[in-house]
Amino acid sequence: MASNVVSDNFETSSGAVPELGGADRQSQWCKAWVNFNGTGTVAIRDSFNVSSITDYGTGKHTVNFTTNFANSNISVMGHINYSQALNSGHSIYCSSNYYATNKVDVFARSYSGTFYDCNAVSVQVFSN
Repeated sequence: MASNVVSDNFETSSGAVPELGGADRQSQWCKAWVNFNGTGTVAIRDSFNVSSITDYGTGKHTVNFTTNFANSNISVMGHINYSQALNSGHSIYCSSNYYATNKVDVFARSYSGTFYDCNAVSVQVFSN
């Protein structure tokens, strides 16, 4: 017989948040993510471990972390939605030259190399 556990709050006997899956599983968790509007005045819609977004040019943004990573050996993934034309031929570009413990630079551009501001930009960062 299956059963469900329902609670609004889980904590250890010392009041700490329990480690789900144990410490050996923590490297599999997304350590920072953000969804933001990259057009006009840049605005974060929702995020985790992201303090702010810096807009430093058309299609060029810096994602600043709330809590720094131990090193810059991070894995970055992203997605953009460019509302012009057919929404095709555009990609998010995250260069390892722009990874740091406190930030990552991301670029939204067409396959021909033209940078674009996008109405929806999502970035996910994984690290130990």
